Amino acid sequence: MKKRLSKWLALCLALMMVFSLAACGGTPATTSGAASGSAGASQPTDAEPVTLTVYTWWDITKYAHLQKMKEDFEAENPDIKLEFVTVPSKYADTMVTKLAGGEIPDVMMLAMDQIPRYALSDILLPLDDLASQEYKDALYPVVKNALTVNGTLYAAARDVTPKVMFLNTKMFEEANIPIPEDDWTMEEFTEIAKQLTKGSGADAQWGYYWKNYADQTFAMIAAFGGNMYSADGKSSVFTTDEKTQEAVQFMYDLTNTWKVCPTAQQAAQFGDNEFSAFMANKVAMQVGALSTESTFDASGTEYTVLPMPTVNGTSQTSSFVNAWVIPKMAKNPELSWRVVEFLSGKEGQQIALDMKFGLPASTLVDTSAFEAEKPTNKYYVQALENAVPYPVNLNGAEFQTMFQKECESLWAGAITPDEFAQRVDEQGAAILSK
Repeated sequence: MKKRLSKWLALCLALMMVFSLAACGGTPATTSGAASGSAGASQPTDAEPVTLTVYTWWDITKYAHLQKMKEDFEAENPDIKLEFVTVPSKYADTMVTKLAGGEIPDVMMLAMDQIPRYALSDILLPLDDLASQEYKDALYPVVKNALTVNGTLYAAARDVTPKVMFLNTKMFEEANIPIPEDDWTMEEFTEIAKQLTKGSGADAQWGYYWKNYADQTFAMIAAFGGNMYSADGKSSVFTTDEKTQEAVQFMYDLTNTWKVCPTAQQAAQFGDNEFSAFMANKVAMQVGALSTESTFDASGTEYTVLPMPTVNGTSQTSSFVNAWVIPKMAKNPELSWRVVEFLSGKEGQQIALDMKFGLPASTLVDTSAFEAEKPTNKYYVQALENAVPYPVNLNGAEFQTMFQKECESLWAGAITPDEFAQRVDEQGAAILSK
């Protein structure tokens, strides 16, 4: 009897020890995933990494720089896994619908022209309390306005894309035209464009081309010192700003008076890419950005880079900023900020620079190695200092749609520059004053 009682007491004591371990967080050796041996049984298991979703309009499987960003971030932050989700078309509008429906990513890309729309709709988390003062102080001037709405920081820069001029060196060599100096003028640009425009039919080639995108058009407006909107953003300035009018007249003359540009239909015969005609050695000069080099390198295109031609002694360009933002309803904003801080900080932007997908928004990123790679790289860095931001507006998306439609008529010669300016400002007043 005593022997049975001793066995029963021993069993009770053993069970008590097991339950005590469980209550204190210990893990029995039989639990799935526990380490083998007595040491493993006495240690808690490592927590599973938290998965955060990052929504973009790019497919990560097709962009090596995003793959590198993900890989490096996860290596430095083993408690977080990143899942990139692609929204390939109508991104800005689609994301508004998703967010309204409760599909909330932890981090998302956003273009600078959409930041006012999202911020003033109370969709974005303000970042002033998350971003350090060092981060904000280090931003290039062209970037600061792009990330701020009514004095509040709502976005962190992904990269900056200042515009430069690409020259097709094969076409220049075949025409025996020397590459201009880097202080070339808009008059020199025009004469070269005329010289490099010749032929007809299958033998036709042109001196210059830009696709009918608002940011491409604005690059030339910026070169002339013009603008799109009034200071209060309530109207457009195409009938009132002399520099803007000068730029519009110049672009009209390129297409209709001097005929140095292919039509949209003529350019489209070489492919869907906006640079297809350039890569086919049919266009000699075209405005682009750092990422354009990757496209040209992959196709074997022969090219060089110059700053935008000077107007009245000044070379000025425009720049677009793409950003990372955190939705206001993100479930864990502190973890989201760790992702944004990496992607928009020194490490993430160094990756974008090294892999030629954009210039850094911050002076904290070292550009010396990039500039040493080849002589023309300095023009991108110089452009960070003299670029003006692409103008944004709360109602900018609707304005751009109208603007590009009117530009299409202007470049086709269906309306005059004066008629264009009148039509844009009249429609712009109704759109921008909402």
